[in-house]
Amino acid sequence: MTVTRLSLDARRAPAATEAERRTRELETLHALSRAIAELLGERDVVERALQTVVDMGWFACGEAFLHGPAGLEPVAVGLCPYERVEACPLRSELQIDVEAVLREGHPRHDGTWHLVPIGGRALLALSGARDVSPSFLANVTELVAGALKRTQLHDRLAEKEAQRSRLLQALLTAQEEERGRISRDLHDQIGQALTALLLGLDRNLEHPDPASLARLKELASITLGDVRRIALDLRPSVLDELGLEAAVRRYARDVHERYGLDVAVLVTLPTRLPRQEETVLYRAVQEALTNVVRHAKATSVSVVATKGGSSVRLVIEDDGVGFDPDALAPAEMIGLLGMRERLELLGGSLRIESAPGAGCTVHARLPVR
Repeated sequence: MTVTRLSLDARRAPAATEAERRTRELETLHALSRAIAELLGERDVVERALQTVVDMGWFACGEAFLHGPAGLEPVAVGLCPYERVEACPLRSELQIDVEAVLREGHPRHDGTWHLVPIGGRALLALSGARDVSPSFLANVTELVAGALKRTQLHDRLAEKEAQRSRLLQALLTAQEEERGRISRDLHDQIGQALTALLLGLDRNLEHPDPASLARLKELASITLGDVRRIALDLRPSVLDELGLEAAVRRYARDVHERYGLDVAVLVTLPTRLPRQEETVLYRAVQEALTNVVRHAKATSVSVVATKGGSSVRLVIEDDGVGFDPDALAPAEMIGLLGMRERLELLGGSLRIESAPGAGCTVHARLPVR
């Protein structure tokens, strides 16, 4: 029997080749990680990922796809030999494969293309593979998916900050408008009434007139009522003394007396809520009823507050003309933004259901400490 003896170098050659390939993989992953580490746009991430794996020699060419407003869109091409990518004879079937693989969510290799879906939103189509292992592609996928998730979080954070900025501006505007309203009330009603009282009292000091004094007393009573109304609008004392149910019923009665709107109130809370939670829910009712009076042209509205588990649910429903919540102008959203922000600051949420001709329902939820 003849025994073939391999030299030490010959026996080590496959291991050395495998080690070299693994080293190249690690170098590519390191380069990819650095390339996409600080990118904040989805398109930038998939473009740079494609560029890196092609430039590092793993593929001859490739294309990256990303779901956008118009559907699946190609966003980058790497080392394509055609001046116009549409001229590539493989591209028509590639488009079909891309859609299918992205739906399935699993990589596919059909001999020409490596199709690598990433996070359900992006896909790398890579051609001309050179000794690519499945584990390497899995690591590429993981890196790019993490970068895409980071960009999505950044976008949500940026939108949240923009919304907070808009809300702050809206609240400042609303605050100035409220101060202007109070100033007008004090000047036009309270100021004029007190001036009339002073003039009437001056006359009666010289020539007392019982009838005139009776009118002055009535005027003083009306003025006192106006002062109390302004004070209640700013902060109802009944909310502090008797709680949310009494304050909501009092406000509903005032709305009915002022505007003729029928307001049905059902509040079933077993105990008093903390001061902050009662204030937030009361302001939500106040804002919702104000919107109904101003815009809804409704004849009736219901206010229901119930406690379930560890949260309070508030529902305000009217039979008015309704509206499209997505079509509101920024100026029309000030009140709703204020409601939402107050609730979210305490861990709650706000949802609006409405359509033209179908009334409006406001759903608020607030966890209770």
